[in-house]
Amino acid sequence: MKGDIREYARLGLVHHMVYPRSVEDPDEHARTLIDLLGRGDIETLDCCVPYGEERRRRVAAAARASGKQALAFSNFLFPLRKLSFTSPAYYEQAQIRMLVSDYVQQAAALGATGFVFASGGPTPAEATEAHYRAFADFCRWLCAELRPHGITAQLEPFDMTVDKKFLYGPTRQCVALIESMQPDVDNFGIELDVAHLPLMGEDAEEAIRVVAPHLKRVHLGNCVLRDPSHPLYGDKHPPIGYPGGEIDTPETARILRRLLEIGYLSKEKRGDLVIEATPWPGRTVEESLADGFARVENAWALV
Repeated sequence: MKGDIREYARLGLVHHMVYPRSVEDPDEHARTLIDLLGRGDIETLDCCVPYGEERRRRVAAAARASGKQALAFSNFLFPLRKLSFTSPAYYEQAQIRMLVSDYVQQAAALGATGFVFASGGPTPAEATEAHYRAFADFCRWLCAELRPHGITAQLEPFDMTVDKKFLYGPTRQCVALIESMQPDVDNFGIELDVAHLPLMGEDAEEAIRVVAPHLKRVHLGNCVLRDPSHPLYGDKHPPIGYPGGEIDTPETARILRRLLEIGYLSKEKRGDLVIEATPWPGRTVEESLADGFARVENAWALV
């Protein structure tokens, strides 16, 4: 493809994946996130806010000062495997909404335009209709909470059988959920993580076609699927091109080509392309970032 990919897309990162120690260390969380917010070569981020009021104030101020127009709040710190958004239990939903209400305020303080979330379990094979109803009710509530702040809820499809084993799930099912709430709910879309698609048994180009009318954000990455004994098997987000993984430059090129075809990537309305990958073993964060962006640019050259 001729031209710089940045003419067609805002390139970004998932903060907690680049700096995994930030999950356990709130000072590391604040420091590294503020550093990324100050970088001109990174236009967008998926991020959340560290615990501690003073840290939150500093991060929010840095986010506002950064001028970045497309930050997405990630609910990464929410204990989703212990307290699922699909829970039919009233008291669990009350606890969930208490916590998520705080996240909404954090997202608004950052100036985020997107709120990325997943369903949680159980798997479709284990679920009852009550789980589907509870999650739909949660989504309606979340969208209503986000609407006054101009934030779009972005559902992220996950695998149902390999690693996370969540309820949602197949891309067609995610689209059906969103469309079932229209026109009353108009701030609900999809954040598509292409690294999840092999784990979901879905073809990337077809999945992009399915979600196209509702696609708000794209994560680029990789996964290990063929070797269950591999230490990075499942949804561990190794770097693009990691040996034994499913996604390298050729696969990324096909993904970018389809995103261009559906109009997600364009000079008129640049789409968000967010690399979600851990650092390469034995390499620094800067070396890993340079490698990831180079692979995306090389893939773009093949489009």
